[in-house]
Amino acid sequence: MLSARLKPIFLFAFLALLAARMVSQYVVPAWQTIVTDFPNYYVSAWAVRQGHSLSELYDPVWFDREKRQAGIERPAALFNYFPPMNALIMWPLANLSPITAKRAWTIVNVIALIAIIYLTSKASGLQWPVAAVVALLGGDALGNNFAYGQFYIVLTLLMLCGFLLSRRYPSIAGAATAAGAVTKIFPGFLLVYFAIRRQYRALIWSVIALAGLSAIGLIAMGWAPHQTYLAEVFGRTLRGEIQDPYNIHWNTLQAFLRRALVHDELLNPRPILDSAWLFFFLRPLVSIGVAAATFYSIARAREEHPLLAYGALIAMVSLITPSQASYHYVLFFPAIAVLVASATSWAGRLAPAILFAVICSNVMGAMSHLDSGPAMILAFPRAWLVASLWTVFLAALNPPAPRLSRHVLLPAAAVVAVLAAMASSENRRWIADVSDGAMRVPLESPADLELHPRFAGERLVTSVLGADGFNDSYQVVQDATSPDGLWTAYATNDRGNWDIAIRSMRTGESRYLTSSSANDLTPSFSPDGSFVYFASDRHRGYRFTTIYRVPVDAR
Repeated sequence: MLSARLKPIFLFAFLALLAARMVSQYVVPAWQTIVTDFPNYYVSAWAVRQGHSLSELYDPVWFDREKRQAGIERPAALFNYFPPMNALIMWPLANLSPITAKRAWTIVNVIALIAIIYLTSKASGLQWPVAAVVALLGGDALGNNFAYGQFYIVLTLLMLCGFLLSRRYPSIAGAATAAGAVTKIFPGFLLVYFAIRRQYRALIWSVIALAGLSAIGLIAMGWAPHQTYLAEVFGRTLRGEIQDPYNIHWNTLQAFLRRALVHDELLNPRPILDSAWLFFFLRPLVSIGVAAATFYSIARAREEHPLLAYGALIAMVSLITPSQASYHYVLFFPAIAVLVASATSWAGRLAPAILFAVICSNVMGAMSHLDSGPAMILAFPRAWLVASLWTVFLAALNPPAPRLSRHVLLPAAAVVAVLAAMASSENRRWIADVSDGAMRVPLESPADLELHPRFAGERLVTSVLGADGFNDSYQVVQDATSPDGLWTAYATNDRGNWDIAIRSMRTGESRYLTSSSANDLTPSFSPDGSFVYFASDRHRGYRFTTIYRVPVDAR
């Protein structure tokens, strides 16, 4: 064991080493370059600043053009599945040049991190150097927030204020909770926390702040992006249909279940079991089970420390959300600090700190090659480590064991029956989404996002989203005319989602060619006029389209 004199020397030396790594590998590059994901926030805020219409905010082509107008040539940028209020996060900085705004945001993140360490130190009882060491053990997760210009350091501060200030300063806690909820949705679970812990003033202030921020969003951006989010994006997000929904790097239970049970000929050709119905049943069952256990433990906790409940809530979200990127795990820091502070032995203090460091490390993607068959389980190491951490937080809350009785079993059986019915309905939708006669077009070099199929002679070409944006400056054509000039193909959302239809140039008669509940977009006729080619995100992430074709004369 180290002597009392050497302990502070070792501690400060270790702190300096971690800080030097963070500054050299992440903060300095963040100051010098713009990489993903900063443009997603900056460009949307810039568009608001410029007074541009945001009716096409979720259109990747529109967003790519806005990115170039804002002065960013690379990397690629998407608004993707963000709630509309994300477009206001960078609003105060959007009058600056992109690199200047990135530097200003880096300073904001440094200040937010210092505030998090200070508040966590006070709340946990750790001395600030120890709290700082634990924070910097966040390593790659923390550093990627700086490098990518992400929002999760600030979000950690907002959620921390919601938990720590809810009793003494409920108005501040409510405002912080609302700011997190309108931008990333899941901080809205704090409202449930306030309700079950009977912190009604914080709950009321949260609702008031949510209403106020929503009004600001509507005034600043108009109704159009909010309508698109509610009609198209939100449901797809809840179903986990975002980007590549089979990507093992999402490292959540939902991602694992989809990868294990749902077949896709391009994105997931070798699941453990091809049973989409089972996935649609297990996904909500697991989510409800994890959430129920979490909120039961919080409601009946014998340990009152709010950051233990905070840790359980963050772990719950990490398990049930569709996706988790490395930078999300910085959210765990305040709760890990409490586990370190409450331990009575060196081993007890080191265990949660080491687990936090491992979860936050980029090394967690090292087993991604084990992406098929039973070995697929090993390709999701973060999911299982977070599940372990979740059980640690529930145990630390020390709730009484629930009693099983018919008063519990009967409602549980009813829930299972409802979920089975919902799974059957969802499975029917899944089958119907590819039952309209449209066929996926094999492409020479498939990409995550293909749009605007068209022909150069007999050769099919597309607009492809690459690392720097779209590969061409193709001018979007709303309607495509058949080679004989008799028909026009177009995309319409008159039925609540985007479908492909054709209209007779002689009679004006229209008829639908597709019936998927997904988005079918950017149609084009084949050279002989017998097929309409189009982009579709059926069975994929929202607006992450690939190319299909549907026969014209079969309708």
